[in-house]
Amino acid sequence: MKNFPPFIMVLLILSFISCKEDEIDAVAEEEARIQAHFDSLDVDVSISESGLYAYPIRAGGIPSAGFVLSISYKIWVLGADSTTTSIRSLDTVVVKKNANAIYPIGIDEALSYMKEGEKWGFVLPSYLAYGDHAFPNVLIPAGATMAVELEVLEVRSENDILDAEVSAIADYVTDNNLRDTVTYPLNQPEMLANGMVYKRLKAGTGATPQSGQFISVTYEGRFLDGTVFDRAPNANVFEFYLGAGSVIPGFETGVQRMQLQERALIVIPSYLAYRESAVVIPHNITSEVADLEIIPSYASKVPPYTPLVFEIEVIGIN
Repeated sequence: MKNFPPFIMVLLILSFISCKEDEIDAVAEEEARIQAHFDSLDVDVSISESGLYAYPIRAGGIPSAGFVLSISYKIWVLGADSTTTSIRSLDTVVVKKNANAIYPIGIDEALSYMKEGEKWGFVLPSYLAYGDHAFPNVLIPAGATMAVELEVLEVRSENDILDAEVSAIADYVTDNNLRDTVTYPLNQPEMLANGMVYKRLKAGTGATPQSGQFISVTYEGRFLDGTVFDRAPNANVFEFYLGAGSVIPGFETGVQRMQLQERALIVIPSYLAYRESAVVIPHNITSEVADLEIIPSYASKVPPYTPLVFEIEVIGIN
């Protein structure tokens, strides 16, 4: 171990003590903010073991065994004027609770309190909110204590989600005339048992790929409404080992049916794609949170429970 001169050791100790004092002061200031907030409210507050503060605004909802919640929210920095700095969800947000798929983590815990039809208020200490991260574009400073109001509009199971997606995929096949043999003169779309749809657009040659082979493809990924969320065309070839688990299951399933030089359209329900993905609240810091690698990069592109359409061409099998 390196030996420091005595005066250096003194400086290190003083610096350590100063940091600890700053941390203690920050905790005390946060506790004072939270206390002042609840002093101004006439509510019954409970505090969880983790330090989450919760109070019902409209209780008595419907119990449910489902874990997929459709919610709305209002969130603001505690101590700021919520009428001018709060952010509301403009659309319904779909999340899966208890799956570590929500940021900040305190909101995942908050949702465990709630039933369908209920509205609750919560206060998230900074360590359950954004910690030392700052998001200036939405006026969230580092170390912010966050207040949030959550409303659970609907609770569903993942089977409910799958049923709705299978119906939406069937509508996609109809609306896009995939059975039209004039526009698409090759085979009819195949409705696979796992809920996927496979439609050959251009014939290929040779054997289909096998597990362990190195596959080169170009692709375009779209949502059912036609919005493009990702692509690897022409020079931007995407390569992967089939069966290694480096791509979503539905993508592998589709490629396994294809021949060299074949082009096909593959429609995938979310349980074979990105499932619950990840949700960031507020939504407009999602790309920044992805850049910080707090959530996976795909979560900034693909919302939870979203069926996907891939147009794929296999250009190499090795």
